[in-house]
Amino acid sequence: MGCTQSEISPQSTPHETPKKGCTDVLWLVIYIVFWILMLIVACISFIYGNPQRLINGFDSFGNTCGVKSNKQLMNNSLSGINTLDKKYLFFMDVKELRKSLKICVKECPNKKIESLDDIKQFYRQTGSNLCNYPVNVNTLPNSAELHNYYGPCPTLPVYESFPLLNRCFPKKAQDIATKVFKDFYELLNSWDTIEQMLSDLYSSWKEMIICIIVAFLCSLLMVSILHLLATFVSWIFMIIVSIVSVAGTALLWYTYHELRTKQRSFDGSFLAESLKNEKAFLWYSIIATVITVILLLLVWVMRSRVSFLAALFRETAHCLGSIPALFLQPIITFLFLVVFFAFWSTVVVCLATANYPGIPFMSNFFVNETANNIYQSGRPAEALNGISKDTFKSIEFSPMWIHSMWWMCLISLIWGSEFILGCQQMTIAGAVSHWYFRGENSHPSPVLYSIGKLLKYHLGSVAKGSFLITLFKIPRLILTYLHAKLSASADKGSECAKCGLKCGICCFYCLEKFIRYLNHNAYTIIAIERCHFCKAAGKAFSTIVNNALQVATINSIGDFILFLGKCIVTAVTGIVGLLLLKRNSDLHFFAVPTLVICIYSFFIAHCILSLYEMVVDSLFLCVCEDRNMNGVEGKWKSSRLAELGGHKISKVDDEADGAELQDLNEK
Repeated sequence: MGCTQSEISPQSTPHETPKKGCTDVLWLVIYIVFWILMLIVACISFIYGNPQRLINGFDSFGNTCGVKSNKQLMNNSLSGINTLDKKYLFFMDVKELRKSLKICVKECPNKKIESLDDIKQFYRQTGSNLCNYPVNVNTLPNSAELHNYYGPCPTLPVYESFPLLNRCFPKKAQDIATKVFKDFYELLNSWDTIEQMLSDLYSSWKEMIICIIVAFLCSLLMVSILHLLATFVSWIFMIIVSIVSVAGTALLWYTYHELRTKQRSFDGSFLAESLKNEKAFLWYSIIATVITVILLLLVWVMRSRVSFLAALFRETAHCLGSIPALFLQPIITFLFLVVFFAFWSTVVVCLATANYPGIPFMSNFFVNETANNIYQSGRPAEALNGISKDTFKSIEFSPMWIHSMWWMCLISLIWGSEFILGCQQMTIAGAVSHWYFRGENSHPSPVLYSIGKLLKYHLGSVAKGSFLITLFKIPRLILTYLHAKLSASADKGSECAKCGLKCGICCFYCLEKFIRYLNHNAYTIIAIERCHFCKAAGKAFSTIVNNALQVATINSIGDFILFLGKCIVTAVTGIVGLLLLKRNSDLHFFAVPTLVICIYSFFIAHCILSLYEMVVDSLFLCVCEDRNMNGVEGKWKSSRLAELGGHKISKVDDEADGAELQDLNEK
């Protein structure tokens, strides 16, 4: 690793010369050591994990359903059997899912079974044995003791089921008292609904691709407006958002009215889907109306406070026009995040299904040999007499040895993702500061220059900044989880405890947001002065406090204008998407594709226009730091942001500075 020095040096006022060297090397070492440990965990999970157990499901003896050769994981004759023709996981008692014995079956029950004779008949028709593996269902006598959550036969009645993720899932919710299934049933209403939603998403992929392209083009159009019409951009955005929000809301209400009043001869199933569309668009229309009213009120309040932001957008447009490669940063960051999340998800899935041979199997599968002997006896009904239910323990694939590694996985998820976002912020800050303080020998590509400096000198600072966010985010997530568990439990707990949890969540959330904002400004100072993270954070905080009014203006009104741009992209794309989807006669429930299109369009607009927010903050901090370090001889006088800071520039000086900047650009 090499050494470097400041982007600029003090010219007229005595300041401490920035030290040479790499920043926060210790934190880079800590980060590397952490990921070495995480890679060891990943290797163990890849070697001993079996994601197919999670996908196909596994029975109470460790056998993966639908697999020809299962490894015998314990000294038990029911472990390691061939389940190639048994693809579905069946629970002996759906009311006791945690305690129930699980076996692999050929087919899920396609009708309600109320007696042992029905089980025998189902076996003769389909070849699917709903009793435990060693039990010959044809020779079983009728006995109520056979039907238990621990087997050997399922509790009665057995409800009609359908395969969901290779699990037999009952259809009739009214006969089942379990809360989990009731909530799930209320959410989906029926498997037909979710199938139709997925089918509609698949059938509308062409329209969705068109709308994604439209959202991208609209986002670029917003950027072009910011670049070419920076003086009037605030008014343009406010007028456009008012028009498209009203038009989008009117289109939603018209669609709802059309669905409600259309007179045709529909069959029952189509009528049901029409009613679902009608209800969905009623809610869409109400929500859109509320959002439109709020936006119109905000536009009315802000109309007299945005005119002086012209200088801010002109300077930002000038910067982005000079560094067009910055527009690739959100795309590159998104790709890195996708790869990281895919790696992390694979590790977690493999870790959750891992079995380490060095650990006794009793710690992974709580097998009771007494239960196995009873199943293998010739007369299981008689053998069950006098046996306690405690003999039959729940056999779950729950490796005890990996529990300590979940914390490392959680930390790696948050720290890794925040590190990637921090690298993006450091790259943008470095490119903007290099462009601002450019000279005759400046690098022709500020983005490549910034990436090089990041990889060579500042990875430790990014690791430290991302760790601080992780330090406040994990406690907030833990408190959020505890609050959710407390609210969902039968014993709600005291109101004081819930209030305390909410206060803790709020405090950690505010601290996380403050650290996140401070980090971005600290990265800008690091890029300018090449100092360590703590010193840069202190200088950034001092600069923010000394320019509190300007910072508040940028972060309120400036971000509000950019938010209007995101709303414009979302509304325009939503209108185009709805008009396209209404022409597709193959769709049943086109409210879902409409919602997905709006979500994706807002995400695309956020990725592109949020770049403006980071560039604005970096530019303003460059101006403030230049003024603090170089006084009247600094380049800040030639910046349009000096107007926002209350520093008026004479016309003569402005023309001279403009000619000087033109000469530098030509060079």
